[in-house]
Amino acid sequence: MAVKAKLEGHSFDLDALVELFREGDPKVSKEVDGYYLSSSELDGLIDDGGQLLSTATRLLQRVTGVARILDSSFRPVSLSGTFVEVDGTGAEKRHHVAQAGTAEERSKAYAVVVSTSNEQSPASQSPPPPPPPEGPPYIQLASSHPDMTEMLEILGKPSVSLTWIDLYKIYEIVRDSVGNEQTLKANKWVPDGELSAFKASANRPDVSGSGARHARMGGGPPKQTMNLAEGAAFIRKLVLAWWNSLGGPSTN
Repeated sequence: MAVKAKLEGHSFDLDALVELFREGDPKVSKEVDGYYLSSSELDGLIDDGGQLLSTATRLLQRVTGVARILDSSFRPVSLSGTFVEVDGTGAEKRHHVAQAGTAEERSKAYAVVVSTSNEQSPASQSPPPPPPPEGPPYIQLASSHPDMTEMLEILGKPSVSLTWIDLYKIYEIVRDSVGNEQTLKANKWVPDGELSAFKASANRPDVSGSGARHARMGGGPPKQTMNLAEGAAFIRKLVLAWWNSLGGPSTN
């Protein structure tokens, strides 16, 4: 029988997950009483609380990791602790594990589109169907690429932002997956200057303070550096290019 895990978090982030995972496996849906994560991996586990929670946590970690790369404004959401099993008749069985959470005030701006055309579309013309959601193919891609699975464990952390140490580990996974830094540069996924700035900023305490990977480094700081937000944007660009080189939806 199908099992789904209720999610909690800011509506911006929950809606982003619905957009990225509205179809497929895993799937995130908005229902009358909230947002739910469902997957065949959860089915049949409603009576095994420990396995249910660990499986849902792992699923949410992967979903979070993909969303963090595909949506620069995404922040992690969490499991509410409520799980629902639905049988063939629509009857529900609920299981709850109490968990603590936090709240945060956020706002988001939306572009306003103004139409200046007086032309109307023919009544018989229906809008084209939306493209398939971006998220599930990347989750499936990870199932055949251990390096990507390892990366999603880092990207899927519940923290609002990743540290320089996290970002550098992700860079190392990409670098070693393609062979070495020389091969990485040859792929031209990111400019060489940005790569140098990222590495220096991640490593040097005279650039990134106590958040840097090292406490001492010789020589002076480089001319080109990045702050943490810029480093995260660099990694998103690098990772997405690498994912797509493995066979992501953008290459199909």
